[in-house]
Amino acid sequence: MMIGSVFKKTPASSRRMPGTRKAALPNTGLPPRFPAPGGMRRNDGARFGSGSARGAFFLLMLVLLGACGFHPRGESARPAAAISPVFISGLAEHHPLVRELRRQMQDSGVRLTAEQSQAATILRLGKPHRKRSVFSVNANNKAVEYEVRRSLRFSVEHPPGNRVLNDEELDTSYIVYNPGGELLGRAREEELRVRDAYRELAGRLVTRLSKIR
Repeated sequence: MMIGSVFKKTPASSRRMPGTRKAALPNTGLPPRFPAPGGMRRNDGARFGSGSARGAFFLLMLVLLGACGFHPRGESARPAAAISPVFISGLAEHHPLVRELRRQMQDSGVRLTAEQSQAATILRLGKPHRKRSVFSVNANNKAVEYEVRRSLRFSVEHPPGNRVLNDEELDTSYIVYNPGGELLGRAREEELRVRDAYRELAGRLVTRLSKIR
C-alpha cells in the first residue's frame, strides 16, 4: 500500500540553510519614514533652496528700487537740485558747526553760494547753545558726571522771502565723566564730544532741508 504524505511548499523567502539565523534589521532609533501622498517622497533640500531663491529675489528687488530713488512713505526726500544753491547766514564760515554743515551738504549734492542774491534757499542759523547739568554724584556727594545738552535754532526760506521753517530747534546731549584731575585729557575728550555733537546736528539739519516743501 502506498502511503502518501502531504507536504506544504515553503516560500523561498522563508527557507534558510541549516545552522543560519535570520538577520535582524539595525535599530537606528529614528522613526520610520513614510512616502508622501502620491507615492512621491518630499525633497526638503529642494524646498529649502526654493525659499532661499525667493528671499534673494525680494532682496534684489529692494536694492533696485532704492537705486531708482524709491523711498518708503514718510521718508521722501527733495532732490538736492531743488533747493540749490543754499546761502548760510548767522554764523561765521570758520565756525566748526558751519564747516561740518557745509561738508555734509556738499556730500549730499547740495550746492552752496556765498551770495545771498543768487540763493534758491536761505538757511539762517542761531548761535549754538550749551547747557550742563549734574548727572550723578559719588559717595561724598560730589558731582562726577555731567549731562551736556547742545541745541541749535534755525530758520529756512525757500525761495528767499518765503519762510518754510521758522525758528526750529535741534538738540543733542551726551554724558561727560569728570571726577577731577587730568585736565588735558578731559579737555581733549570734551573737544571730541563737541565735534560729534556738531556732526549729529549738521546731519539732522541736512535731513530737514531735504524734506522742505
